[in-house]
This record gives sequence, structure tokens and C-alpha cells, in this order.
Amino acid sequence: MSMKKRAIKFILALSALSVLIWFIGEILIGIFINNYYVSLGWGIFCLVACLVYSGWKCPRDPIEDDEEDK
Repeated sequence: MSMKKRAIKFILALSALSVLIWFIGEILIGIFINNYYVSLGWGIFCLVACLVYSGWKCPRDPIEDDEEDK
């Protein structure tokens, strides 16, 4: 069960994009709102959104999916 290059590229791209979105959000929260709880909620939201999107769109190997169904 090794990871394919496609899956690794997807994970790395998703991680980089989510860190960038989180960082920009933290800067905007720090400039305009400056509230700890909003910042904490933003971080939790970004983490959950990244996990949900990854589970929903992660590239899968069709051969492994067929074996799991049996």
C-alpha cells in the first residue's frame, strides 16, 4: 500500500493552500478584529475544512477500491 505520486501531490498542494488561506485570515483577523476567540475559531474552521475536503476529493486507486469491496 504505497502512495501514488498523484496522491502525494494532492496532499502537498492542499496543505500549502490551506496554510496560505489560514495565514491570510490570521493577518486580516489581527488587523481588523484582534480577538483571540475569532482567531481560534478561524484556525479550527480551516483545519476541519481541509480534512473534509481531503477526505472528499482525495485521489483513490480504483484497483484498491475494488479489493476493499470484496
